[in-house]
Formats: sequence, structure tokens, C-alpha cells
Amino acid sequence: MNVLQLSVHFSPNIGGVETHLDNLCEELIKRDYKVTVLTYRPLETDVIWRLHESKNGLEIIRLPWVRGLFNKFIGFPLLEFFYLFPGLFITAPFIISFKKIDVIHAHGLIAGLIGVFWGKIFRIKVVISIHSIYGFPEKGLYKNFAFWIFNNASFCLTLSEQSKKELKGLGISNKKIAKFTYWIDLLNFRKITRAKAILKWSGFNALFVGRLVSEKGIDELLKSVTSWDKSIILNIVGSGPLENKIRLYSKKNVQCRFFGIISQDKLPLYYSAADLLVVPSLSEEGFGRVILESLACGTPVVAAKKEGISEAMDETVGRLIDINPEGITREVNALFKNRSSLRKLADGSRGFAERRYSERNVEEIIKSYSK
Repeated sequence: MNVLQLSVHFSPNIGGVETHLDNLCEELIKRDYKVTVLTYRPLETDVIWRLHESKNGLEIIRLPWVRGLFNKFIGFPLLEFFYLFPGLFITAPFIISFKKIDVIHAHGLIAGLIGVFWGKIFRIKVVISIHSIYGFPEKGLYKNFAFWIFNNASFCLTLSEQSKKELKGLGISNKKIAKFTYWIDLLNFRKITRAKAILKWSGFNALFVGRLVSEKGIDELLKSVTSWDKSIILNIVGSGPLENKIRLYSKKNVQCRFFGIISQDKLPLYYSAADLLVVPSLSEEGFGRVILESLACGTPVVAAKKEGISEAMDETVGRLIDINPEGITREVNALFKNRSSLRKLADGSRGFAERRYSERNVEEIIKSYSK
């Protein structure tokens, strides 16, 4: 079977969806699928990229596109649509025809629209994966537009129960929806015993990994640091619009270190060296992939009490809190002072990840290709 993975974002752009798509392509190829990826060049991350790659049954086509506008258009759906729609829409039919595609697997709303349109023209199956919470209005053009896209897909895959409820709220039949779950490479994401010594970290270390945008709660996290016990260090890994602000903050505050982008193969070292991961998201997360990675490395998590995050973890492996500077400070300081509680959370983290986040989770996606 020839599968087209259609997505606005793909590696080497940095993000949870991008990492998931790498994992998905890898698992499909192991099962003798032929996979073509149609995407844009990295739109958020300033990295070296290639227009075309072909290896071991995987072909990646990255379209040249204007970089640096994606984050500016967040909160302006119409501008985001006109920015992200044209390139993939124009190119998709040539790829579908030339590669003799059997299934289009579209990721997100814009790719979903493109997939559904060309799927109808070519009369092929279209599966849409939803990786985030959209917050559709109760009525209006946006809701009707979204309903048309998802209702005309062959099948919809949601990342959380909250996302599933959102689709059902649009009026999408329950028979057309299933929930899938991210998975991680449990051989790569594992505890590295000498991680602190390798990184030359000492003392108690909190870690943030993710896109450096306001929605991730960066401002609340930085405000909280000034009230942390002076022995606690905040380590920040990631890139994004707030990068310069964080770089400047880290230069002025000895309790904060900024590392920029860290490759996937090196991330386990940082998770392992940390005493806890902090996920202070202000908006609803689709699932929070960094939580899975941290738990697999034996590091507990302090995270926002959001529905998607609550499905990714529970309080046997971390703490779910309301996000504000005082709340973050209270929980970080409490775990710093109560090491026995922290150890108990850490002891259960790896087993939690092994039970829930192995590559077996790909099977739900593969089932959707034949439904």
C-alpha cells in the first residue's frame, strides 16, 4: 500500500507532531508500506533542510515556502489558512497521480481539507489525524467548514478523549472516529545513569522542553523561578519566538540555563539529568509528547491540569497543577524538599511509559487505513 503523509510540519522542524511523524513513517516502512511525505520546508526552526530525500521506502518532498510567519499568524485562522494552504494544495494532485497513492493520511485541519478535496477527485481513502484542540465555536462558518472537512474524511483519528468529544460536538458520527496514542522509542528514551556527570550538572534540576511560545507558559515559568529555592536550576531546551527573551533572562539569572535546540538522540541525556520536567501549558495540549519522553527516562513531571495532559499522565508519576507563577513555585519547591515523594514518582515513571507508550500504538493508525 502506498500512503501519502500530508502535513504542514515535518522534520527537521522541531516539535511533537514532527517527531510522531518520524516514528509513524519508520513503523509503516517496517511493515512494508511505501510512504511519501509532502510537506513544507521547516517553517519555525532555522535548520538545514533538503528539498527531496529518498531512502528505504520513504520519500520526502519539502516545498520551499516563506519562513517566519507561522507564529505571527497564530490566533488569526484566516491568515494562517492563506499562508499554509496553497503550496500543498497545488502540489498534492501531482504526487497522488505520479506515486499512485492508495491512502492520504492528512495531519491537521488544513492538510485535512487538502486531503479530502483531492481524495474525492481521485476517489481514494482519506484519514485525518487531529493533534491539537481547536476550540470550535458553537455555530458559524468556522464550525461548518470544519464539519465539512471531517465529515468527508474516510476516518478521523483523535489524540485524546477531549479531541474526540470536540469532533462529536461538530456532529461527526462516532463510527467515523477513533482515538490513537503517541508512542516513543523506548530503547532511545531510557534512563542514562551518569547523565548529570556527562552534562556537568549539579544540585536539583528542573527542565522545560518545547516550543518557546507564550502558549507554553514560558512567562509564568520564568516569573516563578525568582521564588524557587536558590539551589534549584531551571534548564530550558527548545526554540521559538521567545528565544531571545529567554537567552537574555538566562544571562541575568544564575538559576536559569538555556540550551537551544537539542537533537532527539541527545534529549534522553537531558531528561535523565533532570530531577523533574515542568510542562506549564496555558492552552490545551493535544497530548504533550515531552511527558512521554520524560517518563520513559524515569523523570517525573509537573504539568498543567489540562484534559489532554491528564490523559498522558496521572499523579502516580507527577503532579497536575493550575498554571500560575505561585502554583509552579509551590509544587517545584515541595518536590525539592520532599525527596522521598519525588523518588516514589520517579520509580514508577519508566514502567508507566512501557505499559502505555510502546510502538504497539501504531496499530490503531494502520487499522484506519483499511476501514
